[in-house]
Order: sequence, then structure tokens, then C-alpha cells
Amino acid sequence: MKPGISERFGNTCGVWFEAAAKLASLATCILVLGGCGSSNSLVKSNLVDYKPAVATATNAISRAIAFSSDFKKTTPEKASGYPEIPWDYTAPRVRQFVREYAYSQRETMKRYLARAEEHLPMVKSIAGEHGLPQDLAYLLLLESGGNPEARSPANALGMWQFMPATARSYGLRVDSWVDERLDPRKSTKAAMLYLKDLYGMFGCWRLALSAYNSGENKLNKVLCQEDASEYDEICSSRHLKRETREFFPRFHAIALIAKNPEKYGFSRLSEKPAEEKSELVDIEGNYSLETLAKTISVSSDIMLEMNPSLVRSMTPPGAEYSLRVPSGKKEMLLAKMEKIPQAPVQRQIVHVVNKGESLSKILNRYKIDKHRLAGLNPDVNLRKRLKPGEKIIVPTETVETRKTVRKPKRLSRLY
Repeated sequence: MKPGISERFGNTCGVWFEAAAKLASLATCILVLGGCGSSNSLVKSNLVDYKPAVATATNAISRAIAFSSDFKKTTPEKASGYPEIPWDYTAPRVRQFVREYAYSQRETMKRYLARAEEHLPMVKSIAGEHGLPQDLAYLLLLESGGNPEARSPANALGMWQFMPATARSYGLRVDSWVDERLDPRKSTKAAMLYLKDLYGMFGCWRLALSAYNSGENKLNKVLCQEDASEYDEICSSRHLKRETREFFPRFHAIALIAKNPEKYGFSRLSEKPAEEKSELVDIEGNYSLETLAKTISVSSDIMLEMNPSLVRSMTPPGAEYSLRVPSGKKEMLLAKMEKIPQAPVQRQIVHVVNKGESLSKILNRYKIDKHRLAGLNPDVNLRKRLKPGEKIIVPTETVETRKTVRKPKRLSRLY
């Protein structure tokens, strides 16, 4: 006996409901596991710096549909923790770079170790708070030589060499008043979050650290080009820049020396955290650091050193700002705040670059220092040729004295 129309309709609906349930179940599993979706949903585009992906039901379903797409993601070994970095001190390239740093670049390495010594205990502490391997602290030696003011030719800034957009996506303030890439503690917290995301994407420290150098999009593209999922399959790929191919073994070598400096003839590094010598004061208004320093009878250099993020050497107007002052000076400053005159708001214009106009012409026209102009324009790379139509913020009058303008130290990389 043939089934009736209602019975056949019921069977058809049952099949569709069963298929829908399976798809929903698959999407849920992918959402829980982190997915293996397309590069569009997980990594940055070629034009915009990375921002952490937010998992939603929508992109979970899209990942389910694109399950066989070209994103080469490996599930992390641990869901709630992070394994130690794999070391192989006998690898030929690691030994090659150890010899390079310990001998041919010995003086540079000595300066890097001395500069990084102050920050390593703090970085290890923050890494531990995030459940990350403390050996990640040695990455700052390779990135910036431990220099909180290092600026690369690509316009990356600070101890962790953040680009402006990436820094903002991890909660750092970057504008013409404040650039928190220059703050060692704040930028370190952002760097640890970024490293956690990279490990979540690639499930391997060797790939994650390589992506920190090249960018996650570029590394994922190479994994797809090579049809690979492991570091060993791409570490010599011609599709990667030499800098990225060498990045992990160089990090390996520099960490080995930093962990055992005496073995290579360098001074032993102190593991003792620096004593906290400052406290925070919430200030609203536009105040010069030089004026505030005189008010509490301290050197303006000390105030500048404690507040490296203030690129204009004054607190930003329009919102409350947490200023660092020497320990014991907070109450003194608060008691005198009403009598401290605010600095005149620095007037500024937006200069549009004309065809054939060079940076030197702009500097001469407005009588401004290149380093100060760079601080006011974090998104503009002044080391490259300016493009017609590019907009640059230029102050129309100089308020700061020569002493209060900090010149960032030049970055000479070890690779």
C-alpha cells in the first residue's frame, strides 16, 4: 500500500530536520573547538592589521560550510594551558646564530642584555599571569633589543614592535597625544594577548612565533601554498622572507644566551623584579610634565621616564588620565592641583602632502623636529617617501623646551 501525501510529507520533513540537526551539531562542535575556518574570519587582511576574531553562531556555521577551506589551523595541545616552547640546542642553525651573537655581534648583544635586564622580570611575571611560558620574555631581545622606544623602518614602535592598528586592537591607546606602545608594562600585556591568539590559531609555538614576525595572514598563506600544517614543512620555504625563516632559530639562540649569559662570557642577569617607585594620580586637564615636576620638586626627566606614553610631554585634554608620579608625591600633587595653571592647548593643523613635497620641506616650513612629528603621527611612516594626499598633523607653535623632547633610540636589529 502506497503511503499517503501527509505521510510522505512527514517523512520528507523528518529527513530535513535530521540534516539541519547534524549541521547545527557540526557548527556547535566547531565553535567549541575554535574552528578551522577560512582565513577571512580568523586572520587579518593584507591591508588591515589583525584584530581578534569574535566567535558567533554565524561565523560558526560559515566555518562549518567552509570546513575544507584553506585555513591551516592546528588545535592547541591544551585547552586551558600552554606548553613550554620546544628547544633544540643542537640544531645547526641555532648553533650558527649562537656563534654570531656571542662573537661577531658581541658588543651589540652585550648592550641588549644590559638594556633588557630591567624588563625581563616584569615580562616573565606577566607571561606567568597569562599561563604562558616565561621563556617568551626573551622575545623582546630579538624584537627591540629591550629598547622601549625602538622604532623599525616599517613604523613598528616600542619594546614589542607593534604596528598602530594592531596595538589598538589589543587595547593600547595610540594617537597624537598618547602612544601606549611606549609603555613597557602596558605593551607587554598586549603582546602576551597577541601571542595567546597566535598560539590559538596555529597550535604550535614555532608557528606562532614565526607569525609574530611575518603576520598571521602571510604565514597561513604559505601553509596553504605548501599544503603544510607543521613548522618543519615550511621553515625553509622560498615563499617566506629570510627574516621569518630565521626568526625562530634566532629567538632560540638569543634565549639560550640570555638564560646562560655567563657561559658565553656575558654578565649574569638579575632575576629580581625592580622595586615599584611610582604611584598613579588621576588628572583631568592639559598639564605640562615640566610644570607638574616643578610643583612636586622632582626632575622633569623623572616625570618623562615614568610617563613614556605622553608623546607631547603633557597630559591629554578632554579626559581623565592616570599619571605616574614618584612614590610619596601623590598627595602633594593633589593638594596643589587647583593652583597649577593648565598648559595652553597646542594648536595644530592637518597638512596635506602635495606632489613632490618631501619630509625635509615640511620640517623646515613648520620648524619642527622629525622625532616630535613622528610622535604626533603614529599612523604615518616618516621613513618612507610621503605620498601626495597623505595627511600629517602639524603643531602650529612650539611649546615644549628642548629638554622635554625625547629622541627615540635607534633600533639596530640582530638580524
